[in-house]
Amino acid sequence: MLKEERHHYILDKIKLSRKVLSADLSIELKVSEDTIRRDLNELSSKKLIKKVHGGALPIDNLASSYLERSNFNLEEKNIIAKKALSLIKDGQVIIMSGSTTNLQLAKIIPSDINATIYTYSLPIALELTKHPSIEIIFIGGKLYKPAQVTIGLDVVSFISQLRTDLCFMGTEGINVSSGMTEPNWEVSHIKKCMISASDKVIVLCTQNKINKIKRYAVAPIHKIDTIVTNIDPSDSIFNEFKEKGVKTL
Repeated sequence: MLKEERHHYILDKIKLSRKVLSADLSIELKVSEDTIRRDLNELSSKKLIKKVHGGALPIDNLASSYLERSNFNLEEKNIIAKKALSLIKDGQVIIMSGSTTNLQLAKIIPSDINATIYTYSLPIALELTKHPSIEIIFIGGKLYKPAQVTIGLDVVSFISQLRTDLCFMGTEGINVSSGMTEPNWEVSHIKKCMISASDKVIVLCTQNKINKIKRYAVAPIHKIDTIVTNIDPSDSIFNEFKEKGVKTL
């Protein structure tokens, strides 16, 4: 397993379990404890985790953690954002989830594009305020600090009344058999509503999210129109997705 893959595994496990032990990670990832200690030191230096004796814990300052994550895998996210940009046209109504890849997309929308964008992501809404021709509609609710998005019944109720042309959706995992999945139940429910409200669903995800399965189901694979990643769309990893009618970009 590559170092970057180990790092993603460690971060995912900390999100779910709220802690990791070096000895357990060594067994699960089939590497030495010295390798795990180096991994934890590197993630700690990036302020993505809090290293403690024998393992690691989540960062207490969750808002800062989001900002750190927005700079993680930045090169890959920029590749994805540039590909996804080709799908945006003048006059569209768009809804965007709160992924850090969507944040990169929001940063590069050309100034001559006129569109309406709904989002429940605070960082994305703030980023779009810099755009001269985008009408921004922020969907308010209770703030879920780890992802800097609003959640709750108010958000679900608002989205259920929408009709949008495009849904740009981040994900923690997508798999042919399990579809799109998320580790947080409330976020998964909001994303279900986003999909129901949209004519086309575009999933933006880095390579490490492909074939990952998280705890809560969002949508079966046939509900997804296009997957946009940082790798070549002809890669064999997409063969089963294409057989199900999912486009790749």
